[in-house]
Amino acid sequence: MKTQISLHVLRRLFVLAGLRSAVSILLTAALLAASGCSSGVSSSKLAVGPIAFTNVNGAAQSPLQVLSQGESTYLEVALTGDPEDLGANWSVYCGSALPPGTPLPPGQIEDESCGTFVPGHTTSGPIPSYATSAAGYVTLYTAPSAPPSQGVVTLYASSTTDPSRYVSATLTILGDSIGIHFAPAPPATLGVSASAQFTAVVVNDPTNAGVTWTAVCAQNSQTGCGSFNPVTTVSGISTLYTAPSSVPAGSGTVQITATSVADPTKSVSTTITIH
Repeated sequence: MKTQISLHVLRRLFVLAGLRSAVSILLTAALLAASGCSSGVSSSKLAVGPIAFTNVNGAAQSPLQVLSQGESTYLEVALTGDPEDLGANWSVYCGSALPPGTPLPPGQIEDESCGTFVPGHTTSGPIPSYATSAAGYVTLYTAPSAPPSQGVVTLYASSTTDPSRYVSATLTILGDSIGIHFAPAPPATLGVSASAQFTAVVVNDPTNAGVTWTAVCAQNSQTGCGSFNPVTTVSGISTLYTAPSSVPAGSGTVQITATSVADPTKSVSTTITIH
C-alpha cells in the first residue's frame, strides 16, 4: 500500500516538474522576443552610406556630379550596425535615382552600358589606420564608353547582409568633357579698388551649374585679392570683380579662376596686374 502511494506521489511530481519546465521555456521565449533577440541576424539598426568619393588610397575627394564617358572615380561606403560586417555590393542603373523604397532594378550590374565596378564588393569603410592599402575598401567605377540614353546613371551601394538597405548617387555622363572660356577676354590690368565684369561660358554642361569664381594673389592666398559679386554664375552671366584696395605683395598680380561647379577638375584662369 505504501509502495502504491509512493508511486502516485512520484508521478504527480514528474508531471508538475514537466509543467514547470514548459512554463519556463515559454517565459524565456517571450522575454527574448520582447528584448528583440532571436536566433537569426537582426538588421534593424543597419545603415548604409553615404557614398564617398575618394582616390586610390581612400583619401576623401570632392563629390562629383558629372563624369565624362570612359572616366573613372574611386568610391567608398561605410556601414553601421552590420552584425556580421559583410560590407557592401556595388551596382549601377541607367537612369535617375528611384523613389525611396522602390526595389532595385534587377541585373543592373551586368549591363556594362551603365558602367562597371572593380571590385563589385567592398569591405565597410572607413579604412582602419593599420591598413597598408585601400584595396578591398574602395571600388573603381568607370563610366560607360558612351552616354546612356537618359544621360545619367545611378550608383548603388547595398548591404550584403540586407540588400534592402542601400544608398545611391546619381551622375551625369557626358559625351565630351566640360569646357570653359572667358567671353569677352578679361582686362590685362586694373587699378586698385577698380571694378570689371567677368563672364565665363561653359560648354557640355547639361546641369547648367555654371562656375565658381576665385582670386588668388601673393603666396597662393585668397585674402586681400579682391572680391566677386556674385561668387557663382551660370554660363554667359557676368560677375562683378572688385580689385583689392592696395597692390598685392610680390608680383602685384591677381589670378582670376572660373571653376566648373559640375566638374571641379575643369577651370579657366587669367592673370591681371593691379596698379
